[in-house]
Amino acid sequence: MAFLGSRARRAALALLAGTALASLLATTATAAPPTGKPDRLMTPTDVWMRDGAFDVGLQPHSYNPIWASPDIKVCPTGMGCATSANAIVGMTNYIFVTLRNPGPYGTGIDSGALRIYRTSPGGGMAWPTDLTWVATVPVVVPPGATTVVVAWGAVPGPGNFSLLAVWESPDDPLLLLTPDLQVNVRYNNNIAWRALQSV
Repeated sequence: MAFLGSRARRAALALLAGTALASLLATTATAAPPTGKPDRLMTPTDVWMRDGAFDVGLQPHSYNPIWASPDIKVCPTGMGCATSANAIVGMTNYIFVTLRNPGPYGTGIDSGALRIYRTSPGGGMAWPTDLTWVATVPVVVPPGATTVVVAWGAVPGPGNFSLLAVWESPDDPLLLLTPDLQVNVRYNNNIAWRALQSV
């Protein structure tokens, strides 16, 4: 550049600076978030469950209590109940899970599997090592609210434990999974948690 005139030199410096800035922006745009917890991206579909009465599906969120999803209920009959009841050991109970579509991150009919897990009375809460499978139900979820009913006979206890409902779909993947159950629920609107007592 020493051989260029002052105008040509300024133009060459501006071009180099612009190229360097474009390269830096491209690198920054693809870098992982500094917290290590990814932002929610748009997906083809977005089926979700509420973690609280005023939940609108945004993630992450800070609702408390995180373990009282109104979209999971246990009822003594398949006809349903107004609010979740204690699970009864030795009898067939019914799990009601409401799936909502669409959420804030995608639209359209989705098909996938609703998986239900439980923890053990007095046991740990680590994901997935402390979870016991209860049921898997294939579901097609159109726009609106779809309630899935699962007959459940192997109720543990008596004691305090939790149910987890997990929506799994290729078009609506789980965003972040860690051993911390609370983190997983807060960062995935397709995981819901209900603390229960069996009698």
